[in-house]
Amino acid sequence: MIFALLLINAGLIYQLVSKNSKLKITETELVDTTAELDELKEVEEELRLNLAEKTGENAELDSIIEARDAVIQEKVAELRRSLSSGNLTRTQLAKAKAELNGLKTQVIALESEIEKLSKENRYLRDENYAIQKQVDREKEKVAEMVVVNTDLAKQVEVGSRIFLKILDVKPLRDAVFGDFKTTDKISKLDKIDIAYTLANNDLAVKGEKMLYFQIVKPGGAVLVNKEAGSGLGNFNGGKRQYSVRKAIQFQNNNEKGNVSIPRTEGMTQGKYVVNVFSKEHKMGSAEFTLR
Repeated sequence: MIFALLLINAGLIYQLVSKNSKLKITETELVDTTAELDELKEVEEELRLNLAEKTGENAELDSIIEARDAVIQEKVAELRRSLSSGNLTRTQLAKAKAELNGLKTQVIALESEIEKLSKENRYLRDENYAIQKQVDREKEKVAEMVVVNTDLAKQVEVGSRIFLKILDVKPLRDAVFGDFKTTDKISKLDKIDIAYTLANNDLAVKGEKMLYFQIVKPGGAVLVNKEAGSGLGNFNGGKRQYSVRKAIQFQNNNEKGNVSIPRTEGMTQGKYVVNVFSKEHKMGSAEFTLR
């Protein structure tokens, strides 16, 4: 029995010594990971700074950065948890270092890809800028052409107007014998006769034209005689009073014609001005005086 007890004690002592030996070996294998944590922090900080520089250049580029950064940050967090556990063996540390090196490779690849995309974005932006400048220059040319065409249109419009070659205004009295005679006395005045001759213009469009005649009294008011057809008309850029109007057929053949207006109540002594208008412009004027 004593011998058996000795054997049992010997076995227990052997097991105790063996376990202590294994514990020492395990303690020897556990290593410090501070340096790797610092290295991981440097990698993360470098990535953060580089991504911050490229963010904001382009919405599409930002979405790529955000997606790729999320994947890497998840790997960084996993590696940090592993290194921060404080129970890594040399084998586990070697694996963590390999993962860290792989992470560095991913970071470098991402930075290279982002730099390439950034350059392409800048190139496209510069190209778009150049294209926009070209578009602006073309717009300026078009605007200049519009101005030139507008000026030409105005010149053509002015050049195609009809004008008076002759305008002859006569205050007339009824003669006892024969036709009417000219007078300058208001007491003897019977009518005002306006004779005209149109000038030829090859640029003018042939056809019906409306002429408006204004007889302006000494006080500045337009002479109005409803029996003669006085009224308001749109001519010379606005709605204006006319003493008489007449439709004519312009055939570019020095057309002649005349209109007249009888003596009207309210006429006084002084200088009278006769203005002749087409729809677009003033064609000419003449004066006469009554005493």
